[in-house]
Amino acid sequence: MKKVIIISVVVGLFILIRIPINLRSNAYYYATHMPRNSKQYPFVPVLLGHRLPSNYVPGYEIKNIGSTRGPLIMEIDKKNVKAGGDILKISEHFITYIPKKANYYNRYTIFITEDGSYDGYEKGKNIPVYSKKLTVNHLNRVQKEIKQNTPKPKVNLQWIWNLWFKIHYR
Repeated sequence: MKKVIIISVVVGLFILIRIPINLRSNAYYYATHMPRNSKQYPFVPVLLGHRLPSNYVPGYEIKNIGSTRGPLIMEIDKKNVKAGGDILKISEHFITYIPKKANYYNRYTIFITEDGSYDGYEKGKNIPVYSKKLTVNHLNRVQKEIKQNTPKPKVNLQWIWNLWFKIHYR
């Protein structure tokens, strides 16, 4: 009887330890497979603190900004989006489109809240009218690419992720 209890405790501890590891290593899978509204992009807040492999988003440049020891800040970039020389940047709080002839301060930016929802925009002078549609299309494209390119976890803990996401990213 003692052996059964000891084995049960060891197995239980192993499972409890594996849950956070599973959630962390499969964060992009869970973020792109959770229920969301049309103006929510749950993968965006996950960019803070979770390494994004470049094969999840082919055609985009993935950058790790900051220390490799501390929390990671991932940035997704794409050059020559609409015309040669323009830039699109996605980070954990915003997506920015900078046209070719504009400077960094003259840009179109969509702000993203803690839960990944669209939260307004800022538009500089002489920004093309197609900028909003372009940035939203790229957010949708990146979300779709991550969703189809992330491997499925061996043990799917989507329900735990959904609960944790609602609590952590309010």
